[in-house]
Amino acid sequence: MAHWNFSLLFGSAVLWAMLIPCRAFPTGAPASACENMLPVHTGVQPQPTRAPYEFLLSSPSFLNGQPINIQILGPAYKGLLLEARSFGSNAALGIWKTPPNNTKFLQCSGNPHGAVTHSNTNLKTRQTTYTWLPPNSGCPPVVMFIATVAQSREIYWTNVKSKVIWKNPKATCGAQMLTRTWPAAALLSSMLLILLVYL
Repeated sequence: MAHWNFSLLFGSAVLWAMLIPCRAFPTGAPASACENMLPVHTGVQPQPTRAPYEFLLSSPSFLNGQPINIQILGPAYKGLLLEARSFGSNAALGIWKTPPNNTKFLQCSGNPHGAVTHSNTNLKTRQTTYTWLPPNSGCPPVVMFIATVAQSREIYWTNVKSKVIWKNPKATCGAQMLTRTWPAAALLSSMLLILLVYL
């Protein structure tokens, strides 16, 4: 009898150990998904078909200090991981403003507001609007939005991308160049020395 109880206890422990990794994250993507955008849905692969989702953006260009509104058009969805990125980089760019209902911030690339993810499995629709702010410095020439969108634990798409948006010519958030400021007297002295050399 004692042997049977031990076997039952051991079998239960093994079963739980097998089931726990198979759980999805109903309250949001883990930080480990920030770079590869893959949900931890053990035994389930992303859909191989083209995603039935596209982005609706409020502007074709970005300007630091000016928010960009994003909507994901397509069927209702339960899970989401949404970031802004530049080409050739997995780092989350800019910050997201207060997430809409049923979503929350996810810290990515050391940025507490670097991404948005679901906070529950309630349905999100095309009316759900996400608001992004460009960084104040170090803006790349173009930005795109990238998402993983899940209709359920078993049905999800990764690498859903928006069209690129360009940095507005009026933007002041470009890569900062190193500049030296010279006092007027030093600048005048340097110019006089140059003139004397050539005279």
